[in-house]
Amino acid sequence: MALSLVSFIQRRCNTVNFFMRRTGPELWKTVTAVSKSGQKKGRRATRQPVRNLDRFYRIGSGPLKVQFAGLNAPLEIRKDPIMLMEQSEEEQKEAHDKIRKILEEKPTSASKRRFREKLHPLERGFSGTQLVGQKLGPPPPVGEVNFDDFQTYCLEVKRTSNMTRVFGRVHTMSALIVTGNGRGLAGYAVGKAAIHRTNNAIVNAMKMASRKLFFVELLEGRTIYQDFYAECRNTRIFAQRRPAGFGLICHPRLMKICEVIGIKDLYAKVEGSTKNYLALTHAFVTGLLNQETHQQLAERKGLHVVEMSPHRHYLPQIVASPIVADLKSDDEVLPIERLKLDDFYGEGRYALRKRKSLPFWVNTPGHKEAQWRKHPFRNQEHAMIRLLADGVVDRWTRDKRRAWGEARNEAVMNGLLPLPKGIGLSDVIPKPEK
Repeated sequence: MALSLVSFIQRRCNTVNFFMRRTGPELWKTVTAVSKSGQKKGRRATRQPVRNLDRFYRIGSGPLKVQFAGLNAPLEIRKDPIMLMEQSEEEQKEAHDKIRKILEEKPTSASKRRFREKLHPLERGFSGTQLVGQKLGPPPPVGEVNFDDFQTYCLEVKRTSNMTRVFGRVHTMSALIVTGNGRGLAGYAVGKAAIHRTNNAIVNAMKMASRKLFFVELLEGRTIYQDFYAECRNTRIFAQRRPAGFGLICHPRLMKICEVIGIKDLYAKVEGSTKNYLALTHAFVTGLLNQETHQQLAERKGLHVVEMSPHRHYLPQIVASPIVADLKSDDEVLPIERLKLDDFYGEGRYALRKRKSLPFWVNTPGHKEAQWRKHPFRNQEHAMIRLLADGVVDRWTRDKRRAWGEARNEAVMNGLLPLPKGIGLSDVIPKPEK
């Protein structure tokens, strides 16, 4: 069938209707919109997504195969009349199958998967690929001040809510951030943003933390000055200084705080609430800021601060002495002032140190018999170390020990050395000569 459209008379028709007044997004919104209450009840997942109609239907195509210049065909001057031809059943079926195939296509895993930067296992944070615990870099500059040598960690990201009279329950995102340069200068803050705006909350917290910096005095640039106790709400922390090379044995959030501050050797025991990270951070920072250096302690007490280390056989070494205050004499020192350093701080609280439980075989008959057999030799190792350290025996061999014993016996018999008296030996009384 052929039909010419040249002889048709153009008539003006009414093109102003509902579909012409509204834009495409507005029309889709009438189909896919969900109310606030419906979102809370999970109706958003039941709505059909907005589909790209260009994939299913091309403008100008239809049951009649017609080429309209400028619509579905290029503009050209043609003398031939436009031909109208009906589609065959096979062509119609092919078009329907094509649309059905597009609708049945499921998104591949590659299209769903978002690109994530591959991180080192030690830099992945606290849990999986979450942002909490990962390095965030330095905070943004404030005016002409840059924080290039700072490092930032996110300690917590959570959703908070507030019940209002006008809008009802309003949800927001909250982020706890800590930043520092690793040399005692650090700061922490809580940032908030609208719901599902986690990055905005983190950026706001970084800006606030860079404006709330504090300085912490460190002993030898690696640990705290004295053991302290700190608490906030139901979170209690017992922090103890440790020797060089000990490392950080504490809560994972405290490890990140110590890293940005510059603490390398510390043991901290957290009691009570361990998941209130804001209270945990506040308690630990409060304990650090309330520290007292050795020089401040010497000025306050008017006494020398002395260190007795086992590496020097507990010989006293003066660490700090009063400069401004007068040094007290022995008569001026009260008995209450003769305290150890650990007794000055901690508010009289000490961390609970449980004794190790004994193994099950301690009280068995076989173990007791073995201990009884080793009892006569219980002090032999210490005696060997002492004899070698004092130079009594050059080498711990049988010949050297036998020679030392014979020389000792000869000196005792000649009266040069007194007769040794051990436990259970009575006094030796020489027999009278007849």
